Amino acid sequence: MRKKLLFAFLLFNPIVFVLGWWNGEFIMITWVAFGVVVHTYYHEQLERLDAETVISLKRTVDSKLVSSLSFTTIFVFCVVIWFFDEMTVPLLDTLYVIVGLVMVRRGLLLRRAILDEMIDTTNIVYMKKSPSS
Repeated sequence: MRKKLLFAFLLFNPIVFVLGWWNGEFIMITWVAFGVVVHTYYHEQLERLDAETVISLKRTVDSKLVSSLSFTTIFVFCVVIWFFDEMTVPLLDTLYVIVGLVMVRRGLLLRRAILDEMIDTTNIVYMKKSPSS
């Protein structure tokens, strides 16, 4: 049921985005909603794993998120201020974009961590290049 509801929200997002494009108010809120949907969808998949694995995955994801987000935020603000000659950035729109970015990035990092955890590496054969070839 929750998966169907998340897909409904995901399909509803472009409609709200088009309305926001016309009205100008809902565009940034749509980005936050998309981030929440992506994060919630991949966070639900953690229920299939045991508690210790979930804790270690969350710690790994959070450390990657903080390191990548700090650099990205500084870079984006420098680009906006220097190249677009914007001395002020609209605070509310910026917060919506940052929250949406955080949620999408955390959801995608969770997805990658879950896929890495689920892949069975016991049947992998490693090929070494021989010195004669």
